[in-house]
Amino acid sequence: MTTSRMTRKVPAATGFRRRLVNSWQMLFAPGDWLALFCAVGLLLSAVLALKAGGWPLIMATLVPVVILSVLLGFLLARSPYNEVFALLVSGLGGFGVVLLITAVNEPGGIGEGFVSAIERFARWLLDVLTGGINQDEVVFTLLVALLFWFLGYNAAWHMFRVDRVWRVILPPGLIIISNSLFYIGPNDINIYLIVFIFLSLLLVVRSHLEARQWDWYVNGVRVPSNLRQQFLRVGAALSLIVLLLAWTVPGGDLQERLNRFQEFLQAEPLQQLSEVWNRIFASIDTQGPVSADYYGGETLELGGAIQLGEQTVFWVLAPQGPRYYWRSKVFDTYESGRWSSAATTRLLGFGAELNYGPYLGASRQPVQQQFVIGLSTSRLLYAAPQPAFFSVPANPEVRYAPETGVINLAVVRPSSVLYRGDVYNATSYLTVATAGELRSAGTNYPQWLFDLYTYVSPSVTDATRQLARQIVAEANASTPYDQAKAIERWLRRNITYNETIPQPPLGRDPVDWLLFDPQQGRQGYCNYYASAMIVMLRALGIPARMAAGFAQGDWEPLEQRYVVEERDAHTWVEVYFPNYGWIEFEPTAAQAPLDRTGDDEAQQQPLAPTPTSNATPTATLTPTPSPSPTGMTPTPPNAANIMPTMTPTFTPSPT
Repeated sequence: MTTSRMTRKVPAATGFRRRLVNSWQMLFAPGDWLALFCAVGLLLSAVLALKAGGWPLIMATLVPVVILSVLLGFLLARSPYNEVFALLVSGLGGFGVVLLITAVNEPGGIGEGFVSAIERFARWLLDVLTGGINQDEVVFTLLVALLFWFLGYNAAWHMFRVDRVWRVILPPGLIIISNSLFYIGPNDINIYLIVFIFLSLLLVVRSHLEARQWDWYVNGVRVPSNLRQQFLRVGAALSLIVLLLAWTVPGGDLQERLNRFQEFLQAEPLQQLSEVWNRIFASIDTQGPVSADYYGGETLELGGAIQLGEQTVFWVLAPQGPRYYWRSKVFDTYESGRWSSAATTRLLGFGAELNYGPYLGASRQPVQQQFVIGLSTSRLLYAAPQPAFFSVPANPEVRYAPETGVINLAVVRPSSVLYRGDVYNATSYLTVATAGELRSAGTNYPQWLFDLYTYVSPSVTDATRQLARQIVAEANASTPYDQAKAIERWLRRNITYNETIPQPPLGRDPVDWLLFDPQQGRQGYCNYYASAMIVMLRALGIPARMAAGFAQGDWEPLEQRYVVEERDAHTWVEVYFPNYGWIEFEPTAAQAPLDRTGDDEAQQQPLAPTPTSNATPTATLTPTPSPSPTGMTPTPPNAANIMPTMTPTFTPSPT
């Protein structure tokens, strides 16, 4: 008897769905989605902590890079490819993906964005190799994105291929901890550390569960189907308890260990490495544990309340008579409340005299100073403006005038770290020009200087420009010098000195907020006085810039020296006059007025009320510096090779 067997046909669509479900189940094991979520969360915690710590990162680039890197790493971990081939695929794919996302975030579409990203990276690489200063945040974000792409791939591979959970946790953990040690700004970044620790503990629980399940499978042990969910719930609860307990345990000798870590960071090799880092990567505007320098950062923000102490920064031996400022940094460009430097080149070990170009007649005279460092470490060289020579090998950051090669100095850093008690000599050319001479200086500005130092940010309102015109009109000021003096005097009389002002509102230009906000009440400290004067002068077509450092401090008659403390930190205004160079002005009401022979008004003017600063330098009508004070004979060292280097230093708000 013959029987026929009937074959039942399965619809093609049903078969495809079944194969798809089987492939999905083979790809994703139980608990993989939780592990992927934790891996992405770990890396995003590190990225967000860096962003909150002040690093100039573009989140629209980094977030998708982190997610895509973990997903690709997961697929490669589940593939049959070996580790070398998978790493090669991830590396090539990562470079393309990062470049593509960077291009998408650039204006002008993908094509123009791609070309822009390549050009900016090439320009950055050229500056790295030739000693330039390039801190393009797009390039910096691109490089950080490449790092996190590798970390994402590394996390997925070691989690799903070899089950080495600590290789997943440690790299982003080091990033978060290092960022926490360096950052002491106003943002609370502890939340990112808490999230990171919680997710790390979940991954440890998950890894331990996977190991136990394998043991149970090998030994034929049957376990309840819901054991995984119960195990993870208990693990999450225990993780939260551990976090709460750890947060309430006293720190013990934590501060002592942090101090030892700070000493380690002050080692010379790390200092040199940090200089190179800050020359070619964007720096953050925060204080770090490396050194307590003032105004050494690349930017200066107009912020809220300030509070500085009485720590001695340095002592200065200099002849009495002139009105001194001890300058550390010059800021050239103002954009929406942020000042930045326009320096493009750093010179390594420079020992020659700095070339500012010719001055008219005897408008400047040399003054020598001797500085004794009072800080634990210093990465800045201070001097009276305009500094021409330092007795130690120095690394000036400059911008060259394209027509003449004359330098525009931004900051000078020593070639090696200065420690408490170290001594160096400086020679500066102080102006002795009278008010009459400066009135007759004219307006024959070099074109490059005029373009840079009369630029006004679009954030500055028409009301600020109109106020500048109104002030000079009411004062009948026709020359740039008289216009500068009119604005200087108006600010001293109409702005109240106050160190406890609130943070400027978002979206509002701080200078406009200072001058016109009725709730603000025209109150501020030196950063605001100087910024307002510079912005108004530039609106009138007068080149001006911000100088930062310290007021001259207190005179010690027994020691015959000036003692300069943290509370003397200060910013002031420098205005350019043809043939006379940069000339200092003092708009801050808490400082004594700075007038010259020939000024119309008496030297002692009524100051604005409520000055809370302790800095009270002595003013003089006409500086008459002595060219050779006793005991200071700096010998110019030989000029060294010109090469780049740099160091991160923080920018505090001054009194």
